[in-house]
Amino acid sequence: MGEKKGTFKKWKEKVNEKVTTLSNKTSFAVDRSKLRKQIGVIEEEIKVLKQEIGEIVNLNRNSLFSVSMVNYQLMQIEAKEKAVALLEQEIEELNDRSKAAGVEEELIGESTDIIEVTQTFICANCNEFYDESKNFCEECGYKMI
Repeated sequence: MGEKKGTFKKWKEKVNEKVTTLSNKTSFAVDRSKLRKQIGVIEEEIKVLKQEIGEIVNLNRNSLFSVSMVNYQLMQIEAKEKAVALLEQEIEELNDRSKAAGVEEELIGESTDIIEVTQTFICANCNEFYDESKNFCEECGYKMI
């Protein structure tokens, strides 16, 4: 009878260990996902700001107002890029903590066999490449369409 109790206790300890590991993996994965989502939102905001700069430059080429507006947009972009850098640093710290806890991030669905073909758009003015069609170049403000 004592042998069965010892076997059950070992089994229970293993189950508890696996549950704890799974819980840690889930917690780290959720935290990483939240941070990556925040980064995605901020990067989308940066994209919109760059497009607005292109529109300002194209519509008001010689206006002093456009210079101050572009400078304002550039300051916003800089602040958002700093926020992205901080979030990426948080992800790195989270990765370090997960490694210290023995929980590595698993990369799901990564394959080097698949080659994705995409259409590329190039600004005629500065030769900047884009994966999608743009009204204005985000780098130089040139009207692309």
